[in-house]
Amino acid sequence: MDSHNSYTDSELLQHFRKNADNKWLGWLFERYSLLVFGVCMKYLRNATDAQDATQHVFEKALGEVGKYEIPFFKSWIYSVAKNHCLMQLRSRSSKPGTTDELPDETSADLLTDQELKMKELLMEKQSLHLNEALNELSQEQKTCVQMFYLEKLSYHDIETKTGFSFQQVKSHIQNGKRNLRIILEKKIREHVNQ
Repeated sequence: MDSHNSYTDSELLQHFRKNADNKWLGWLFERYSLLVFGVCMKYLRNATDAQDATQHVFEKALGEVGKYEIPFFKSWIYSVAKNHCLMQLRSRSSKPGTTDELPDETSADLLTDQELKMKELLMEKQSLHLNEALNELSQEQKTCVQMFYLEKLSYHDIETKTGFSFQQVKSHIQNGKRNLRIILEKKIREHVNQ
C-alpha cells in the first residue's frame, strides 16, 4: 500500500469525499498541523492557546470541508486558522483591560504572510534549505532565531541563556529573520531554476 505522503492534497480530499472515511482527512490534517499551529502562534502568541486553537481549527475544518470545493487546501486551511485566531483576538479585545493582547504587526515575533508561505514551501521540501540557511547566519543570529522560533523561548529567556542584552536579542532576531528570508529566497530561486 502506498504511503499517504505520496498522495496530493486534492487526491486525499477526493478519497475522503468518495469513501467518507476520516482517515484521508486525518492524513491531510497531519500534513498541515505544523502550519496551522504556526499561524495560531503568530496571532495568539501563546503555545497553550495555539494548541487549543489548532484543535478548534481542525474541528471546524472537519465540518466545513465537505461543503465546499477546495482547489488549494493549504491556502484554505491557512485562511480558516487565521480567521479563527482573529475572531479569538476580537473576542478578547472586547473584554475590558485586554486590548493589549492584540498583536502588534510590526513586532519581530510575528511572521508576515510572505514568510509563512515561504515556511510552508520549506516544510514541503523537508526543510532542507532551512538548515542550510540557518548555518549561513552569524552564530549570534542563528542562536537567537533558533531559540525564539524553534524552541519558542521568550526574549527574557534568551537573554538569560545567552547573556545578550534585551536590545541585542531583539536585534539578532530581527536581523537574523531578515537575513534568513534573503538566503531562503535565493535558495528557493536556485532550486526552482534547476
